[in-house]
Formats: sequence, C-alpha cells, structure tokens
Amino acid sequence: MSSRQQPVTVERERFGETESHTVDSEDRPLYDLLADVLDDTSVPDLMPAHMATHCDNLADALDAMTEVYKGRCTRDGLGRYSLSYCRQAQRAIEDYRDAEPATLAAVGCSQSKDDADGLMPARERYSSGYWTVKDRYGKAVADEYCIISAKFGVLSPEEPVADYDRTVDDLRGVPVQSDVRLPNGDNVDTLLDLWALDVYEGLTAWIKQVAGGVDPQDVDLEILLGTTYRNPLETRGVFDRLPHTADLSVSFPFQEIEQARGGNGNQMDWMTDEIEAAQEVADS
Repeated sequence: MSSRQQPVTVERERFGETESHTVDSEDRPLYDLLADVLDDTSVPDLMPAHMATHCDNLADALDAMTEVYKGRCTRDGLGRYSLSYCRQAQRAIEDYRDAEPATLAAVGCSQSKDDADGLMPARERYSSGYWTVKDRYGKAVADEYCIISAKFGVLSPEEPVADYDRTVDDLRGVPVQSDVRLPNGDNVDTLLDLWALDVYEGLTAWIKQVAGGVDPQDVDLEILLGTTYRNPLETRGVFDRLPHTADLSVSFPFQEIEQARGGNGNQMDWMTDEIEAAQEVADS
C-alpha cells in the first residue's frame, strides 16, 4: 500500500491541548487534494481532514462551504467552522476549479461499415465519409468522445466490435419483460426502452470515468445525433437526468446550430469548420 493510500492522523494544538483527526484510507486522495488547495489559506490545520471525511469530492466540499447558517457550517461534522473560515475555503476551491469545462462529444454511429470478419476498433469499423468527419471532430474538437450505437449502446472509439446491422427502427415495438425503469420513471417495455436505458447507463459511466473522481470537472456534453436517435433517448429522460458531481451542460449542435441543420451535408460542413478552428488554435 502506498503512503498516499494509508490513513493519516492530523493534529492541531489548541488552548494548550492537542486535537487530532484520522483520515481513513478511502478519504486520503481527497484529503491530499484539499491540503494542497488550502495550503496558503488561513484555515485551521484540521479543516481539510474534516472536509475529506464528510465530503465526497472537491465539488461536494465546495457545496459544504456554502451551507452556512447563523455563522457556522451546517454540514455534519463541519459545524465547528465559522463563516470566515468557510468563505476562505470556498474562495480557494473556486480559484482552483476556475478552469474551462471538459468538452465531451457523443456521436452517432454509421450505417456504412467495413464488413471484414473478426473484430476491429469501432472507429475503424464505421466506413462512410460522414463518419470520418465525426471521428475527426471527436478527436480534434472534444477532449474525449464516445459513440452511440443502436446495437452496443455507448462505445469507446477503440473498442473492438464485429460487423453488425442494427438501427433504432429495428428496436421499436419489440416487447421485453423487465422490472427496471427508464430515467424518466417509465417502465421498460420494449427493446427501444432497454436500449435507451443502456445508453443512459453507458453515458453515466463514461462521464464519471472521464471527468469524475475527487476533483470532478465541469462538463459540456455535445450530443451529435440525428433526430431518429436523439428523440427516443430524449423522451425517455436520458439526457436531462444524467448524474454528475460537477456542473453538466448538454447541447445538441445538429439541431441547435443553424449551419448544422438540414442534413448530413450541412452537419459535415459545420464539423469541418469546427475542426479547422480547433486546429488553428492548437497550432498557434
């Protein structure tokens, strides 16, 4: 076990007596981060340790610093800290987290595929010119991107897949028996419902993996889907109920940006302009 995974006991001298608090191993990563963030801040030595024990991550710690009533923090286990300490910790965390959100893109798959036998990375399996532009957009404009597939739900671009032939229309009206519910609370009654739930769970896990942890990033999530794929997901609550411990905004460029409206050609033109703009920034 590394030293950063071991419990740590923090001590503070106060009124001639020694106070101490032990941070358990599972809370140690957040404690180490808070200790760094608050290092130059005039807060008690034990404050980062107590925050690490009673908060889930840095975004949650920031929320805790705003939960003040009658001059004291109201979060369980942090009530000893006054308004002035909470405000100083709040400003330090806000300054640390004052960064651009992560841009994540979820792009639709391609009906055209390489029909070679065996497995190949998903981004190589799809073969149309339209797909090539989406792949370039995901790599050049977004920090990371994933693929939404009618067969596999949410795919990493590098995930090996076999050739397949399935569209959203193949899932409509096909009944299934299930006791789970959709993000909007409705029952899962069809394969289309089950696919929507799979996409929701896949996006949730992907966002957590890319932008979660003890220092969660704010996320701008771009959904690059046509309405055939977007509508059944949106009506089932997939996009407006995605959980994330930091701020999460969701946009639909193909429907919301004038240049991208009107079909694949317009979408390709808009994505190409965005790719060129991103490359100019990278080269400057």
